[in-house]
Amino acid sequence: MQDLQKIEEIFARGGAEKRSSLSEPEVYRVLELAGLEAPKYALYPVRGFDAAAAAADVCARLGGDKAVLKLVSFKTLHKTESGGVKVVEKTAEAVEEALKAMAAKFPDAESFMAVEFLPHSPFALGEELLLGARSDDAFGPVITLGPGGTNAEALIGSLKTGTAPSVIPVDLAFNTKAWAAFLAKSWIWKYVAGDVRGGRRLVQDGEMLKWLEGFAHLMRHFRDGGPSQWAIEEFEINPLAAAKGRLTALDGVLRFRPARKAAPRRKPSQKGVGSLIHTRSAAVVGVSEKKMNMARIILNNIVKAGFPKEKVFIIKEGVAEIDGVKCFASPSALPEKVDMYVVAVPSPEVPRVLAEAGESGKVNGVVLISGGMGEKAGSEDMGKTVVETILRARDKNPDFALSGGNSMGIVLNDVKLNTFFIPEYKLEHPLGVNPFNARTAFVSQSGAFVISTISKMPWLKPAYSITVGNQQDVTVPDYVERLADEDDLKVILVYMEGFKPGDGLALARVIEKARSKGKQVILYKAGRTAVGQKAVMGHTASIAGDYLVTRLIMESAGALVAETFDDFSDLTAMACYFAGLELKHGNTFFISNAGFEAAGMADGVQGRVTAEMHADTAAEMTKTLREFRLDSIVDAKNPLDITPMASDDAIAGVVKTALASDEFSGVLVSMIPLTVMMNTLPKGGAWPDDFEKSFLKNAAGAAREAGKPLLFCVGSGVKYEPYCAYAQGLGLPVFRSADRAVKVYAAYLEYVLAG
Repeated sequence: MQDLQKIEEIFARGGAEKRSSLSEPEVYRVLELAGLEAPKYALYPVRGFDAAAAAADVCARLGGDKAVLKLVSFKTLHKTESGGVKVVEKTAEAVEEALKAMAAKFPDAESFMAVEFLPHSPFALGEELLLGARSDDAFGPVITLGPGGTNAEALIGSLKTGTAPSVIPVDLAFNTKAWAAFLAKSWIWKYVAGDVRGGRRLVQDGEMLKWLEGFAHLMRHFRDGGPSQWAIEEFEINPLAAAKGRLTALDGVLRFRPARKAAPRRKPSQKGVGSLIHTRSAAVVGVSEKKMNMARIILNNIVKAGFPKEKVFIIKEGVAEIDGVKCFASPSALPEKVDMYVVAVPSPEVPRVLAEAGESGKVNGVVLISGGMGEKAGSEDMGKTVVETILRARDKNPDFALSGGNSMGIVLNDVKLNTFFIPEYKLEHPLGVNPFNARTAFVSQSGAFVISTISKMPWLKPAYSITVGNQQDVTVPDYVERLADEDDLKVILVYMEGFKPGDGLALARVIEKARSKGKQVILYKAGRTAVGQKAVMGHTASIAGDYLVTRLIMESAGALVAETFDDFSDLTAMACYFAGLELKHGNTFFISNAGFEAAGMADGVQGRVTAEMHADTAAEMTKTLREFRLDSIVDAKNPLDITPMASDDAIAGVVKTALASDEFSGVLVSMIPLTVMMNTLPKGGAWPDDFEKSFLKNAAGAAREAGKPLLFCVGSGVKYEPYCAYAQGLGLPVFRSADRAVKVYAAYLEYVLAG
């Protein structure tokens, strides 16, 4: 049972002394009051310090053959590195001599302490842990478990992906099952639990559970918006030693501050957000009748997209119509309530325009294109005014919601609505439906990220392309939460820059919800470095957060997190083409007509992507090789180098065999297109090639019939871009290097099969 009142008194005493951290003895006392294990210790103030008397007391009070002597000083943060920690034989002479030396070296020390020595090996993985907790604006209190000791940071920095510390928000750790899942994903805990080759269990799970729940209880109480006037900023035990079947804190740091009592964000209603993604009527503010300004480009894009013209309105006084669309002097004059009110006016006009929209009661959703609403220095007051205007509008209409500012717009394919302010001659807008794609939503803080991605991947036709901008009202998690309820949606693409307070936790929860409904979530989180975080802050006026914490939490919630822009594009292709398929295992067949690519694919095989092949499958492939007289130069195996002598028909026969076999869940085909035996150039040139005679159409059809992924790689230059485009038109994701295709597909399979 935790004595929270006495812990409050420790913080109050420290606060009265203008301190923001506790001394190590105070940390031990907090642990004792929290029901957690601290070592036996004795404290010796510098005033009236007698080294001989202290040494005698140490020998009498502490057990064991050794003692740990420590400096207690708020001026020396790193005691070990500065010589403020000594392990000595527990004899009066050795202890006295060490205490005298420390007193001479640290004349400004507050006190010295002697701590019981706990026998363990600091060099054996699992015997020293780091258990930490911290306050996070985006996620609330979070708890971290990783390897501990003096080299913890260096060790963590050298670890490969998948062996980072484990992180969990306290608000998601609501029962024993959640803690058990947390420990199951922790690689360092496997060493403590003896779940590694040659390992032995050091402590029981219940012992770790006691510490996790104890930390969580403290962080729930001492947090912003919690019951205490104090908040724990950071609490770290390093090392937390596993010895004698127990976990004991050997050192600790606790930083605290007055708790903040910020009011929770007033979220927009589900209906308000719904009006922005299921729009039936739209109005545009800011259209010029004399020139093609931003608002007029938007108007033209709406009309050209095919949205019903009778459901489009312009807010403009003194003009009857522009480009065949009726104008109205004010939103209150509109003939009906509009779902989407697109505002593209100079920033000084925004507060007035929004106030009129809110006062009219005829506007549900606003898409604020205008920037300068708090994302740059000097515009903070403007941003605050916008938020206040939104809240006043919501008092009159509870379903009033604003997306933006600094939004690129929204494209809704189902209702043929396009409010991007990019002219069509600059970008092929994501209108229409790709029949080979799973139904997809693209939600991004950055509009430029969306149009850049779509420009590079014109086959991508999301049902929803939503750019959120500054998140001054509707945030990325608000959209994802609403989209998670769309039953026929299979893929949600998310680009995230900064979080509003609490929105990291909100996004994790809605990703978990989406994943539980069978949707795949591909996420890119910007702002992973100090410089990147500053860039994000400047662009979105949002909290950047810590990248590692964000990545670990989002992966745990069920997102597939992309490390680079290229990874995002490739994983997007995987998800959009394959999300509707049922993958029972990851065994994949690889085929190339180049030896170096076959070798590269073999090198890339890892995890669930294996390279074995059964004898009966090999025999069936051998028939095809024999038919095309290739059996004398190549054997059926996986990966298969079918050589440049293979024709399209030979390749098609082998691929069909692999797709028809239950042994393989998918096929990766990588071809160097320069061989004369293949049709890799468009018909009509000074060559005999014809795409329609290539293996691609038959192979793509066989893949669809089998319900299996078929990936295609073309390892050659720009001359073969039409060949790639042809393959994409058949519903195949296309890569330009085989080793990258294998790597990305392995990551995607791991995500899908881990479920």
